Amino acid sequence: MDVPIAPLAGLRVLELASGIAGPYAGRLLAMLGATVVKVEPDGGDPARRQWIDDEAPPVPSPLWVHLAAGKRLVAADAADVDRAVRWAHLVIDDRVRASVVGGPLDPERLDRLQEHRPLVARVTAWGFDAEEPGTIADELLVQAASGLMSATGDDGRPPLRFPGWQSQYLAGGFTAAASLAVLGEGRHEVEATWIGSALTAVESGLATFLYAASAPGRRQDRLPNEQRAMQDGAFPSGAFACADGHVIPGTVRPVDWELQCGLYGRPDLQADERFQGRSRWQHRDALRAELQPWYDARSKREIFSAALGAGWAAAMVMTAEDALADPHLAERRLFSPVTGGADATVIGRPWRTDGVPAGQPVVLEEEGASNAWFADAVGQQPPPAAPAAPAMADLRVLELTWAWAGPFVGRFLGTLGADVVRIETGGRPDGWRTRMKWSRAGVEIPEGVDPESYTWDAAALFNTVNRNKRGVSIDLASDGGVDAFRRLLAVADVLVVNMTASVLADRGIEGDVLAAVERGLVAVTLPAVGATGPYRAMAGYGTLTEGMGGFAARFGYEDEGARVSSTYYPDDIAGLHATVAVLSGLAQRSSTGTGSFIDLSQQEVTWLQMGEGIPHKVLTGREAGRMGNREPGVPGSGVEADGDGWVAVVGDRREQVLTWSEGHRSGVLEARGAVERVEHPVTGERLYLGVPGTVDGRPLATRRPAPVFDQHTDEVLADWAGMEPAEVARLRAEKAVGTRPQVRPTA
Repeated sequence: MDVPIAPLAGLRVLELASGIAGPYAGRLLAMLGATVVKVEPDGGDPARRQWIDDEAPPVPSPLWVHLAAGKRLVAADAADVDRAVRWAHLVIDDRVRASVVGGPLDPERLDRLQEHRPLVARVTAWGFDAEEPGTIADELLVQAASGLMSATGDDGRPPLRFPGWQSQYLAGGFTAAASLAVLGEGRHEVEATWIGSALTAVESGLATFLYAASAPGRRQDRLPNEQRAMQDGAFPSGAFACADGHVIPGTVRPVDWELQCGLYGRPDLQADERFQGRSRWQHRDALRAELQPWYDARSKREIFSAALGAGWAAAMVMTAEDALADPHLAERRLFSPVTGGADATVIGRPWRTDGVPAGQPVVLEEEGASNAWFADAVGQQPPPAAPAAPAMADLRVLELTWAWAGPFVGRFLGTLGADVVRIETGGRPDGWRTRMKWSRAGVEIPEGVDPESYTWDAAALFNTVNRNKRGVSIDLASDGGVDAFRRLLAVADVLVVNMTASVLADRGIEGDVLAAVERGLVAVTLPAVGATGPYRAMAGYGTLTEGMGGFAARFGYEDEGARVSSTYYPDDIAGLHATVAVLSGLAQRSSTGTGSFIDLSQQEVTWLQMGEGIPHKVLTGREAGRMGNREPGVPGSGVEADGDGWVAVVGDRREQVLTWSEGHRSGVLEARGAVERVEHPVTGERLYLGVPGTVDGRPLATRRPAPVFDQHTDEVLADWAGMEPAEVARLRAEKAVGTRPQVRPTA
């Protein structure tokens, strides 16, 4: 419960929030060693009794076990909140303004504190100034009103709710991240909302929509299509039934189709004109009919093992039972036994750090078990200094990243003031940069530029996830490039890597990174299934992680056995939790002077946000049921047709399913502060999804646009490494730095 060797040992957290969002923030901090005191409301936290599916839950509910493990529990009538607030470094609350007026967490009353003032994290469904804070059962309403559901479902059928309580888990994650980021800066409040956090789940599609919708001269009656259904153009994809469940065949890289055909024993499929490139999508029904007998004859573990051995990107759709028996997760010690208030199992911590044991037992206290302890503890005030990250403006962050998950970390830290430097090389640009001809990029063509040449700087996805960074071009395949990297690494505080598990060793820099950790670097890697374990070579993509992380088994219509989305949602989850991990590592460095090498698995953090399913399986012996669009324990809830659209219904409450088109055209997204306008040197002013949350009432606004290729190489090598212009020029001449991707079509 209080882990002295953990990164956040010594941090005091007072959790006044109930339900899911605030308690999830508290659970993350408790996992990292903070002392989290949960003060339950009169009658107990509603999560104690929350249904998971259509069957009444055991008592306590598996959701409660997942969220309360590792915390000290104090009854409401045993807590002097005035004194407790002065005991804490951080207070997590979920009430709206009208409910705190005159009380210990009234902002005006907090402003008058003469002694220690804690950081207050406020997390609600609709905002601190809303009429109501939200209940667990508001999940469907929030997902509908936010615009998240605009990215899901099949044409002609209702849009789909994400399973579990994803908006609330995300809001809890953003609460933890923002709190850790500013804890040592003398800030007073951070705020996160479920509705604001929910949209980040679909940023990969929404970014493209916003980018096109806000293009100069765009007619608002001709907005682009919204992203729905499977990965259009990539097939085989989605969930395929097999002998004992479902698998997800990945067809992301060009080699994947060739590898599949080899395993199918069907070289003829490669020669079939119907199944060449994107034609496979057009003829997907015929191709599925050809392939289904092969899948029907094999188990998901047989298929996954064959794919892993061949290097084909594929995944199992894992259930809780699969996860609990899985050799990879067992070797990584993801699960922890629960002692005390339930004979269960929970997820311990979904990343590994040297010196911090994994898989240790975690205590679930009985109600009010820490009453006496806390009565004594609150007399120990004011608290000692909190373990906290240094001021963000003093941080130097180095990125070796692709796509979304890793860049998320740098963007978040950069938003708060960190100097984030992204390393790229011209020979292998990030796929999210997307090569485009200037004539088709939808941007103004610079004078003297051939319209048929290429730009790598106009892609919506790259430009949204790489805001707040400087960009350098360094080729780690060259000796000069490795030397330049080492010099940047020597002054970096953080290194973020989300390439393959072996990339550091392959580039010959693993030893340098480990040596830098010894002097205080916080390094995080984000491979799909972690850097250790028998599956570590698995190729990782968001659709596959949905299967491996428990999401696909519970997502979809009730008449489906499994489903994947086209949102790459696990990237969002992984980036958010990697941010929390990095900030906890920085807090530990501030306290102890030691660095950290953090091995984070995208699979495992996805399981964490589906985490109630693990104790549910252990306590009930069955899997959490598929709910489709229904709220657990709320009869009659769901999504209904409403004119030309859809409406979410929970009890007597209704929320229109917001489409991105309507959210943009009506100005709702801008009015909420969900989007912001950013000027980019190539694309001009466009709309981007903002980073959710506020600090002391101010939004987490973009400080600089995404870099164009090689934009900051010279200045960063001078700023960070102290290189003179002549040395940089020599490295450019050697093509160790400054390389750029091909810009002219080949003959």
